Amino acid sequence: MDIPRRLIALRRAVDAAEERYRGNRGDNATIALAVWSDATAALVEAVTAHAEETGATRREVEDAVRRAADGS
Repeated sequence: MDIPRRLIALRRAVDAAEERYRGNRGDNATIALAVWSDATAALVEAVTAHAEETGATRREVEDAVRRAADGS
């Protein structure tokens, strides 16, 4: 499955935001959680749209995006 670079970038942004959240405490963690949440919402929206455009299931697209973002 051909995965647009935008989806790969969004997946990597989610992963980076999660890492920042897990490494913070207090107010910084609250801000990092909000960023992680926003990034995740953007990824879900983009994956859903791509699945609808291509006729693939959302799960298939999610798995392909994850593999592409991981470089496998």
